[in-house]
Amino acid sequence: MAQYTSNLAHDLVRIHKVITRAIDVSLITGSQYLQNGFTNSQVQAGYSCYSHTLADVLDAHHLSENEVIFPEVRKYIPSAPYGRLTAEHSQVERMLEVMRAAIEKLPDDYHAGLTELLGTLRKLSALWSSHYQLEEQNFSTSAVNAVMSQEDQMRLSAAATKHSQEHSGPPYWVVPFVLFNLNQEDRLAMSSTMPPVIIEELVPKTWKDQWAPMKPFFLD
Repeated sequence: MAQYTSNLAHDLVRIHKVITRAIDVSLITGSQYLQNGFTNSQVQAGYSCYSHTLADVLDAHHLSENEVIFPEVRKYIPSAPYGRLTAEHSQVERMLEVMRAAIEKLPDDYHAGLTELLGTLRKLSALWSSHYQLEEQNFSTSAVNAVMSQEDQMRLSAAATKHSQEHSGPPYWVVPFVLFNLNQEDRLAMSSTMPPVIIEELVPKTWKDQWAPMKPFFLD
């Protein structure tokens, strides 16, 4: 099995891939449901859970950047546009509040809920694209490796992951959501940072019934 060494820039890119795909999937499938309706209540529950977990993961990711990553990386890369990035985080946070409220409407009025949710997702998608690209330009592998040791990067990545876990949704939704919105190579790299019990027991067995409604929206 390939061995993966934590790299702050690579870790950042992977979680960005998760969020980018999830925004796209929520938009595309939500548009189809708006036009045709949900097939059944299980599909609606799966879509609601998927979109809500997207909001939780994105919220926790930005919070960990604001409170853990940026304060530390700023010591090494002071020229990055931290003010703009944190201001955009605040914009996203407000969008996520609207998203969550719209998701709550789906069981009673799916048309109104989806209309509101899709409108917010479109705004989020437009902002997210330039936002994550700006982060990846400023915190690229070459930029980070030039100023931070591998040990410091591993320590910071671990601290950011711990912070995200403490501020995101239930792990039985969040962990499968992160893993199964990645392709096989990135999934293997991400899973290598997790305790084996999560990958071998919790995700495929103990948690399966809880995350199963989201499975239609995941990658194989």
